[in-house]
Order: sequence, then structure tokens, then C-alpha cells
Amino acid sequence: MNFQKNIEETKLELQVAPLIDVVFLLLIYFMVTAALIKKEGDISFMLPANIEPSEMIIIPVEALIEITADGAVLMDGMRFSSKDENLNDLVTQLQGLKGIADSQRSPFYVNILPNHESVHRRIIDVMDACAAAGVKNLSFSRAAM
Repeated sequence: MNFQKNIEETKLELQVAPLIDVVFLLLIYFMVTAALIKKEGDISFMLPANIEPSEMIIIPVEALIEITADGAVLMDGMRFSSKDENLNDLVTQLQGLKGIADSQRSPFYVNILPNHESVHRRIIDVMDACAAAGVKNLSFSRAAM
């Protein structure tokens, strides 16, 4: 038997037809999926116009200080003892809020809300703390009875 002749006579050829089919299937796949993706230019939105600094809305920084009947002072969830006459912690908190308002170029308002049974001396202590913190805009509100 002569095996050498059989091997030389058969040539290995690359089948092109299945490769062309695969390329066309990939081409169709990419064309269909590319049509489904929304282009950035198709998304409708409006960019804000150039806002001049004079047109900016200024939101004031506000602090509400409540004075309870027993003389405790409350501000934004913090409770200051009724035994502390100088209210140094309150002064520190007010200075911090005033610093935030100054950095944002916003006005800073403090609203004092005393209880109808609170002692006037405690209201004056809170007013002194506001003065020590440099508060310029101070107002009073009446507590609901």
C-alpha cells in the first residue's frame, strides 16, 4: 500500500462559504443593535442659561432658637442646659452658622421662640449669646399655646 500518494493528492482547503455566512450574521447583528441605542443628540434637555451673579437666588440661613418653660434652650435639635447662663456652646453654634452664611454671601437670621412661661432673664441670656456671636438680624415669634 502506498500511503504517501493519498496524502499528497488531497489538498486542504479553507471553506469560505461558512465564513461569509458568519460575517453577514455579525454585520446584521451589529446593525440592528446600533439602531436601538439612543444617540446623545436625540435626548432632549435644556441647559441653563448663563446666570449672572445678580440674578442668583439668595437663600438666607436661618436658626430657630426655642426657650422652654424650664429655661432650656433648643436649637436645631441641640439642647443647651438651663444652668449655663453664658450659653458658650450656643455662641459657638451661632458663629458657625454665621460663618456659613457669610461664605455663601447669604443673610443670617435668628428667630427666638420663647415659651409663654419662660423667664425673661433666660430670653435676655439668649439675646446676649446672639450678640456675642455677631448676629445682626434677630426676631421673635410667639409659641403656640
